[in-house]
Amino acid sequence: MEELVYSHLHFTIAHRRLTGRVLIPKFYDPDLDSAASVASKIFDLPLLSDVLTPGRRGSQLGVWLPRENYGSGSIPFIRTSDFFHWRIRSDFKKGVSEEVYARYKHRIDIQPNDILFVAHGTYLIGDVALVSESDLPMLLQDHVYRLRVRPESKVDPYLLLAALSTRFVRRQVRARQFSAEISDKIGERHLSIRVPVPKDAKTRQRVVEIVRTILELHATVKDLIAKATTTDRTPGPRAVSHYGFQQRRARLINRILIPRYYDPELESDLKTAEVADGQPWTTLGQLVDSGVLSVSTGVEVGKMAYGTGTIPFIRTSDLVNWELFRDPTQGVSEQIYGAYTPKGTLQEGDIVVVRDGTYLVGSSALVLKEDLPALFCGGLFRLRAVKKEGLSTEALLGLLNLPLVRRQMRSKQFTRDVIDTLGPRLLEVRVPSRGTAAARVMEKAVNTVMSMKAEIKTSMHAAIELLEPSVPASALNRPGWSMR
Repeated sequence: MEELVYSHLHFTIAHRRLTGRVLIPKFYDPDLDSAASVASKIFDLPLLSDVLTPGRRGSQLGVWLPRENYGSGSIPFIRTSDFFHWRIRSDFKKGVSEEVYARYKHRIDIQPNDILFVAHGTYLIGDVALVSESDLPMLLQDHVYRLRVRPESKVDPYLLLAALSTRFVRRQVRARQFSAEISDKIGERHLSIRVPVPKDAKTRQRVVEIVRTILELHATVKDLIAKATTTDRTPGPRAVSHYGFQQRRARLINRILIPRYYDPELESDLKTAEVADGQPWTTLGQLVDSGVLSVSTGVEVGKMAYGTGTIPFIRTSDLVNWELFRDPTQGVSEQIYGAYTPKGTLQEGDIVVVRDGTYLVGSSALVLKEDLPALFCGGLFRLRAVKKEGLSTEALLGLLNLPLVRRQMRSKQFTRDVIDTLGPRLLEVRVPSRGTAAARVMEKAVNTVMSMKAEIKTSMHAAIELLEPSVPASALNRPGWSMR
């Protein structure tokens, strides 16, 4: 058999080895052959098609919905960006009504322990999440596959979930995806992916146990966040005059004429909350003026910097449920990281808040040591405690997610060109004062949640590493083995 000749810059391949008239070089990635050869000593490498139930029962795309159905109700319509650390985001972007769900549910069967796999996109292709009982009912976008493991297979769904997250599999995904008009797809090529399954039964069981613990922690965290951010300070029934209100000209601020900026119901709810606390709430601007807090925005490194290294470049979509995504979309080199230090860098205990976007505006996350080093983009604010004894960032993160605080952010965001932003109005947002019961409760809740989240990240890494074949010698000392 003719040997494959290659270096990291080029390779040659015999004509007879071409598949389906595919002439895309990465489809025949020689490093993957080397990795599979080494991996076969300690892993079985079955095709994904052999692990799944045959036909559409094992691998099926979701459904297409007209956009007018978006936001019609609260039943999740799961899309490619709604995955987070092997679970479906609790703040999924689109919901549909019971009527819409009833109209489309027969088109795809979704059950607990099914795996969702992103089929269309670019860098998101190959992202996975596991369906739990609490996620149902749901509809699935036609850019996502629903995968179901063959019952008689020795591959547990929890094991497959972790295996699909390895760099070995992610590189296969990148090799198989192709451009289709304005987006990339993988088509049915995902079925030819080889999945690393340890030959050792104890290792397989160990991975299953780790993933089960991770999913249980996810459920606990979800409940804690929901409990912490749900208070009796939610708005009550609207007044008869909610279609309009008057505002004295003298009370207009900076010539702002956006009605929601002066929302009288929000102001009334804030005054009620201050009376309940026994003291006025504090604006973020007052915390900055007193030297307790610093607020700054990030940097824009330019698209040419994307993928140059492994240091995360945190963007607005990388914030989910109070934390930074473990596997951010873009990475930059150490050289670029150094060029933007200290303005664009993060440190443990910082809070990042989304400044620019639409529905993401006001989302926030606490930076953990596991997230570092990292750069953050210009669409984010960085809130940093200057006087550690004067401010608990854990308490502040919780307070920033109270319904009344998030409503203030919504009232103050405005459209700039084609996108919404908070701009400097973030400093006008009022939060309960330090020392109030709300601050103490939120600090305790955030500490508990972030401790669990740190455990989840560590455990995910451990599970994946147990299934990760060695990087082939030909790819050592070269960045981007996973081609993420």
